[in-house]
Amino acid sequence: MKIKTVGCVLMLAAASGLLAQTPLPTQFSGVINDYTPSTSSPAGPWEMRGPWSLTLNGAAGTADFTATLTMELSDYTRNSSNIDATTGASSRMQHTHHIEIVGGTVTQIPTGGFTVTGPASVTKDGSPAPFAASTLTVTINGGTSVGFSNITFAFAGGATGHFGSQLIHGVVGSPITAGAPAGPTPGTTTAVVTPLTLTTNQASVVLDASGSTSAAGSLQYLFEVVSGGLQPALLQSAGNPKATVDFVNGPGLYLVQLVVTDAKGNTSKSPVVMLTYQP
Repeated sequence: MKIKTVGCVLMLAAASGLLAQTPLPTQFSGVINDYTPSTSSPAGPWEMRGPWSLTLNGAAGTADFTATLTMELSDYTRNSSNIDATTGASSRMQHTHHIEIVGGTVTQIPTGGFTVTGPASVTKDGSPAPFAASTLTVTINGGTSVGFSNITFAFAGGATGHFGSQLIHGVVGSPITAGAPAGPTPGTTTAVVTPLTLTTNQASVVLDASGSTSAAGSLQYLFEVVSGGLQPALLQSAGNPKATVDFVNGPGLYLVQLVVTDAKGNTSKSPVVMLTYQP
């Protein structure tokens, strides 16, 4: 299974406020690096390492998740009784798992980020893993500087015997947005927008980019609708430091991003803003 980082296409919204057309998936990716508990079967801890990828499926309100993990016995676990005789004394009983959710349910976290939950398909070394039916809950969140920085996932059901029922931790790489300006030149511009996450019952919300900075003079602002949100948004005053997001398509998740450009053409993008309208 090939894991790659792919961005989403931004549909530009002019100051007059144009609806985004033809939403495309928003994708995230990163790596997992963690251990199972000692109570896992076979007895652990096992080291778990590997890449993951997640795609938000636009207006469908679902997401697809894949992870490719290599597992091997930790130093703490290895002993003469569990060495794999087929690969020699240096073996750590290495094996691989492909883990997948297709069409999982997406739920926004009010304090920031979102979860994806669904039935999990798990293989071991390319064949179906000998587990009873399992579900998986994936959580992506972060902080004020990096809106999406952390990932955890946890199993329920048969797979917990091998992986455990605890949270398995990893990191989120920076999502790449196709068609957007090139990335920032370090130390020149910083795109800052507040709030980054919000759940509201109001029909519109104002995003504030006045905290953005530049070492090269004045800034130009552009708020953009990010394709992949569960609902497209209508932007007013998208070229100003403060823009209004109108939730014209009813309840759901709306995604927006800020791009700032300084007098020398250096650009910077903010983390994706996640807004949930619940009237």
